[in-house]
Amino acid sequence: MKTKFGMSSVCHVATGILLLGLSVIFPSLVQGRPQVSSPPRRDTAHSGSQTKPKFKAIWEPVNYTEDINLSDVLFVSATVGWVSGGVAGKGAGVILNTQDGGDHWTVQWGDPNGAEDGPSDFFFLDSTHGWARQGYGKLLHTTDGKLWVPGGTIDAHSTNYAFVSEKIGLALKDHEIQRTVDGGRTWKPVNECAVKVEVDGLTRNVQCSWSKVQFPTVSAGYVVGYISSMNAPHAVLGKTVDGGATWTLSVVEDLAGGGGDVFFFDANTGFMRAGGFVDGQLYKTTDAGVTWKPMAVVPGKRFGFVDREVGWSFLGRDFHYTTDGGLHWNSRAISFPVDVNAWSLPQRVRGYVVGDHGMVYRYRIVPGDYSAKGMLAAPMVSEAP
Repeated sequence: MKTKFGMSSVCHVATGILLLGLSVIFPSLVQGRPQVSSPPRRDTAHSGSQTKPKFKAIWEPVNYTEDINLSDVLFVSATVGWVSGGVAGKGAGVILNTQDGGDHWTVQWGDPNGAEDGPSDFFFLDSTHGWARQGYGKLLHTTDGKLWVPGGTIDAHSTNYAFVSEKIGLALKDHEIQRTVDGGRTWKPVNECAVKVEVDGLTRNVQCSWSKVQFPTVSAGYVVGYISSMNAPHAVLGKTVDGGATWTLSVVEDLAGGGGDVFFFDANTGFMRAGGFVDGQLYKTTDAGVTWKPMAVVPGKRFGFVDREVGWSFLGRDFHYTTDGGLHWNSRAISFPVDVNAWSLPQRVRGYVVGDHGMVYRYRIVPGDYSAKGMLAAPMVSEAP
């Protein structure tokens, strides 16, 4: 039987042969569209004006408009706080309060043109119960955050103090830890800083001096000090578990320099700074001071944390901060008009510094296009709220 092939049949056969060959060489051409990556689709419904704003950190002036040397500051929230100080050479002192983050200041105690000595060294138990040292051995006290009244006495030579309740407080004076159980009306020594150290293989009984006290809980507290009579000062740690009634002391010989500052998150975990303001090194403990691990060198008169990650320290106009719990510290020189005398960090995104001539600067995070007179650039220590 003969099979007939027309012209159309021949074309179909040729086309089939051609496609078969192309499928071997260029398989994508016969399987569909070419395998080419297309650009991502742009969602026009959420572009343009809906882009999230960028943020920046700044220091902005919220100064007090009197020529007063501000020596201390303490904020109990992002907006509620106190500053204190006095007029240089006059003794005139004030306690100022703000309820709006420094936009407005109110005199709660004293008179910028008066004769009362300037208060300093705030200590607050909570948002309303606080103390301030004033003059030669006086304590001022408030129970509502508004009215300041005489609240007992404190030795004029004491270096630091703290309260664990309205009645119970501790103060450091040279070699002594003093304690009050009546809100500061009377104080009694509860510890004398004396320890045993080994020098050239021989045991010596030596005195030590206290620097700083801190209570992470009502019952657990720590003091740090130093042995000044040694060529290489040792740090001394005091610990209490009964609200300061009794203390146990230990010499921390591996620390380079005497203990100058201390900060504990809880009864077991905390930091001690050993050495001077310029070269002080942090050491960390997680076992209530039994062992210490060396950390970074952190200059400053004092250091502290707002939480377990973010901490601050200042020396002059140099800002030192950590965002990883003290493992690493960064430093920035800030162009404040005068040196920083004291600082307060109520939140990781809000802080305050004070200095002479009424200087108060507020740290905060603002939109990228924000502008204010006299504001200074600051590092971002946290994400925007």
